[in-house]
Amino acid sequence: MEKIQNITQSVQEELEAFNKLYSEALRHSTHNFRFMLDFVSKKNGKRIRPLILILSAKLCGKCMPETLQYAVILELLHTATLVHDDVVDNTMERRGQPSVMAQFDNRKAVLLGDYLLSQAIMRGVNTGNLLILRILSDLAQNLVEGELVQLVSSSKIMLNEEVYFEVIWKKTASLFASCSELGALSANADKEQRKILWAIGKNLGICFQIRDDIFDYFEQGDIGKPTGNDIREGKITLPLIYALRISPPERSEAMMRLIREQNFSPTTIKCLIDFAKEYKGIEYAQAKMQKIKGETIQLLNFFPDSEAKNALADMIDYVIEREK
Repeated sequence: MEKIQNITQSVQEELEAFNKLYSEALRHSTHNFRFMLDFVSKKNGKRIRPLILILSAKLCGKCMPETLQYAVILELLHTATLVHDDVVDNTMERRGQPSVMAQFDNRKAVLLGDYLLSQAIMRGVNTGNLLILRILSDLAQNLVEGELVQLVSSSKIMLNEEVYFEVIWKKTASLFASCSELGALSANADKEQRKILWAIGKNLGICFQIRDDIFDYFEQGDIGKPTGNDIREGKITLPLIYALRISPPERSEAMMRLIREQNFSPTTIKCLIDFAKEYKGIEYAQAKMQKIKGETIQLLNFFPDSEAKNALADMIDYVIEREK
């Protein structure tokens, strides 16, 4: 927790300005659904994506008014996808709080997600910058494709590491890459700087999702047992994919039978989680993150030493080590 607090403090002034702009973006004169926007506005989270965007701008120069505008656009887009994802996954809680779907209903949640998406598009158009619109349209396509690939893959039980990384690139890392690229763009960075920061953002996003997936194999909060939510939804993530690949054929086939049956009882989920741990799937996923961390530090070394560079280096540590 201390690491993220240090990162936040390094851009406290800019983050406060962003929060103000984002709150204003969620205000609307139509009182019929204002209560839903108020509900969304209270879900602040850690602001990881705006932080990355602001730090990327400062790494290339300084935070500009455009930096905060782009951060608001991406946060609106991100929030819209979260609202829609909760409907798709039938998620009743997010980070220990009721989801929009749980608080209201599916229809309202879908339409609220659409409204937030329309706000992001409108603000993108208002920049008058065709490159911004291209980045946003590519991002929106990636986010939707990522969810579709995951749904199709889970229904076909495609236990393929290449497919797994394609999914997490599109559904998570593409947003992080857009944050760092737009941060650089807002600071008038050159093409090479933008390219490097895009790669840094992509790496942060991949590690963020791998870490999220690892959480599923361990006790969470007051549950007292691994959540197994991904497995229950038919999502087979990196630790289990690796264990299935390297385990003896008889063990792998026995686990595959459980997965094919799609009868994910608490006993079945525990069996699959224990299997992934037995064959070092968690260690494999952690090693992947450490490899990506090394690549990210090398990319950061393209830039001169600065507070923003140190904060982004701390960010990769936080993403890998966070507890929730």
